[in-house]
This record gives sequence, C-alpha cells and structure tokens, in this order.
Amino acid sequence: MSIRDGVWELHDYDYASGRSVWRHFDGAETHYRIDTPVDNIVRANEFTRNETSGNQFGDWVKIASVPLNHVHHQNLVRAHSEGDEAYVSRWLNDGDNRAWRSFEGRV
Repeated sequence: MSIRDGVWELHDYDYASGRSVWRHFDGAETHYRIDTPVDNIVRANEFTRNETSGNQFGDWVKIASVPLNHVHHQNLVRAHSEGDEAYVSRWLNDGDNRAWRSFEGRV
C-alpha cells in the first residue's frame, strides 16, 4: 500500500516531528519533496513577539526562530557566517518572513 499526494508517493514519515518525505519519478529522474510542519514555530514566535512588545532591541535578544530548511535555502547561515548582517536584516524585515520573527521592530 502506498500513500499518495497527486503524483507524489510517501517515502518517509517522522511521527515525532511530523516531517514527511515524498518522492516522484518522472520517467527519467526521481524528485524528492520534504514537508515540515511549522505551526508550532509560528505560534511560539507570535507568543514571544507579543510578550516582549515594547522591549528594547540589544545584545542577547532573540529576534527569530526559523526552520532549518529555510535557514539553509535562504542562505541565512552563510550570510551570518560572513558577517552580512544587512542581508539577514533585510530578509527578516521582509513582510513575507514576519512569521519567523520573535521580536517586534526593525533589526
């Protein structure tokens, strides 16, 4: 028995995290898709954002929680490692990435 999502077939599922790996063979290559639930991260960030509203930005202030697949895909690790804080700030201040912010205000 296989579990399908359109042309995708479930390859692996992690019950602890809810992460699922899907595969699709197009006749020439096998493609993989990884689905990772992020609802808990988004809720925790929103809670922290609301609880720290009005606090001042400074050293040792947690500003975001971002899923690892986003961190690597968006080159955030590389930018941070190379000291490109401007890229990290632009990325975090982009409206599409607000869900990952745990601190309100500009960084």
